[in-house]
Amino acid sequence: MSIGISGFACAVGEDVEKPESVPGFAERWSELMPSTDFAAMGAGTFRRFRRPVLAYVLDCIADVLERTGTEPAEVDRLVLATSDPCLARLDPDLAAAVLLGAGLRSCVPALVSHLQCCSSLDALARAVGMFDDPDVGTVVLVALDFTPDDLARVRSFAVFGDAAAGCLLHRGAPGTVELVAQATAVDPEGLRGQDSFRSRQQAARAALARALRPAGVEPGEVAVVLPSNLFAPLVGVNALAVGLPRDRLHFRTIMERDGHCGNADWLLNLIDRESGEGWEPGSVLLAQSSAPGFSAYATLRAGTRTPRDGGTP
Repeated sequence: MSIGISGFACAVGEDVEKPESVPGFAERWSELMPSTDFAAMGAGTFRRFRRPVLAYVLDCIADVLERTGTEPAEVDRLVLATSDPCLARLDPDLAAAVLLGAGLRSCVPALVSHLQCCSSLDALARAVGMFDDPDVGTVVLVALDFTPDDLARVRSFAVFGDAAAGCLLHRGAPGTVELVAQATAVDPEGLRGQDSFRSRQQAARAALARALRPAGVEPGEVAVVLPSNLFAPLVGVNALAVGLPRDRLHFRTIMERDGHCGNADWLLNLIDRESGEGWEPGSVLLAQSSAPGFSAYATLRAGTRTPRDGGTP
C-alpha cells in the first residue's frame, strides 16, 4: 500500500521578535546559563501568534488542501499533534471548531500528545496506520505549538516560537515523500527529570536504528536531517552522538527565523528545504525530535521528482 505525503504547509506567528527584547531576558538567561554567551546559541528571532490559535490551524489546513488540490469533503481523518504544555492551553471545543471552520464535514478528528516535542512524529506513524481502514483515503496531519508567556519562551536548550505546520497523506498517490519507518524510544531517566548525556544517547541510538533499518541505510547515508530547532551547539552534539553527519543538518535558517516551535520543527525544516535546494529523487530524509524522556525519528523516502521540479502533487 503506497501512502504519499505532500502539501507541506505552515502558519507561523506574524510577530517576529528578538529574544533579547523580552523584558527580563538578561536576568533569566543569567539564571539558566550563567557565563554563557547567548549570541553563540544561534537563536536570532522567534515568532509570536497575534490571532487566536484556531486561525492558524485553519490557515494551515487550507494551505495543505490548496497545495494538493484536495476538497475539504474528501478528508477522512484529521490528526492534531501538540506538546504537553500546549494540550492544557487548547480550547476543549477546538476539534469541533476546526472541523466546522475548515469544512471537513466527513472527517473524524484525533489528538496525539504526551510525547512533548516528539508528538508529531508519533502522530505521523499513527496517521499512516489509519489507512488500514479501507474506507480511509485521505488524512491531514497538523502539528501545533505555541507559548503565551514571552519570558517562558527562554529555556536552557532553545527559545520557543509559535507555529502550526502540516501535510496531507493520500492512499495510492505519489507524494513529495513516503514514510519508510518511524520509531520512538523512551528514556526512563528523562521521565524522572534525571536524564544524562548517556541516557539520552542510548534512547536516540535505539530509535534511530529502528527507524533506519527498514530503509537499509546507515546514518552516514542519510541525505538530509530535519532536526528540532534547539540551540545550534546542542543540535550538533546530538547529531554526533548518534553518528549523523553535521553537514546534512538542515535547521539554521528556520531556527534563526522562527525559534523552536515544539513538535512542528521537523515540518518547518522540511518546508524550508523543499522551498530551497530540495533533495535528490529517491534520497533518504530523516526527521528527528527529542524531549525529556523521549527520542523520535522518522525515515522518509523522497519521491521520483524533487519538489523544485514540481514533484509535489
